[in-house]
Amino acid sequence: MTVGTSYQMINGLSEVIEQYDAVILDLWGVVHDGVTPYPSSIPAMRALQNAGVPVALLSNAPRRSSVVVARMEDMGIARDLYGPAVASGEIAYSQLLARTDPWYAKLGRRVMSVGPVRDMSMFEGQDIEIVKDVADADWLLVTGPNDDYDAVSVYEDLLHAAKARDLPMLCPNPDREVIRGGDRIICAGAIAARYEVLGGNVRWEGKPLASAYDFCLQLFDKGPDAKLLVVGDSLSTDVAGSNNAGLDVALVTGGIHAEELGAPRGTLPEKGKLDALLNATGRSITYAVGDFCW
Repeated sequence: MTVGTSYQMINGLSEVIEQYDAVILDLWGVVHDGVTPYPSSIPAMRALQNAGVPVALLSNAPRRSSVVVARMEDMGIARDLYGPAVASGEIAYSQLLARTDPWYAKLGRRVMSVGPVRDMSMFEGQDIEIVKDVADADWLLVTGPNDDYDAVSVYEDLLHAAKARDLPMLCPNPDREVIRGGDRIICAGAIAARYEVLGGNVRWEGKPLASAYDFCLQLFDKGPDAKLLVVGDSLSTDVAGSNNAGLDVALVTGGIHAEELGAPRGTLPEKGKLDALLNATGRSITYAVGDFCW
């Protein structure tokens, strides 16, 4: 694992892929922008396939993995281009179903959900009752804003009401923000982080937690000696999680950090700017690449 600001700037994965046995890809900001695939992503996935490099997907998506796969197929990303696909929502879903973890075991049946309708797959087959009023809830599930363009402040009254009753909150997406079709919008993590500031009890699932990588690697077992490369665009989730797991990581600088690095997708930033960002966040990367490309 390369530490600090000692990393390699590359133009594509083909420059370094011979060192690795398999790749774990982030989705949003790497493969697609929530609406369409980036022009280079499908060719890069096909090139990895042709090179015999297995690919797994690990995404902070607060919904079932099957929903994520279906959405990618709608975007034209063929199912044969990757192996296991793990959404953070699937990790939370499995925990909710089992209720063997002490935190989950204490949850009641009545849940108030904050988030879009597309995330309702989290309730499939669950023994729960969805309520509309925080006064009736035993706990909260936050998968994102109800409207994509809501600010965190929209939920301030709800969060205070939930804290007044000490309701636990499940957040299956630690991301604070994302770029959707060119627009920067908040994610579930921004709402959950505000609840924590208010003193609320939040259970997080997804990157950068070790449990997310453990869940993925159980499905993507390449053996103890396999050399894995993670490709992601977020320092706080993809890179932090890779650092925690001891995995090499290629940072796609043209993703969520493109604006602050002053380098649009497909271009590499000035090393000084990237070094400053890495130092400020305390993260380490193995490679910097302007886009997910071959």
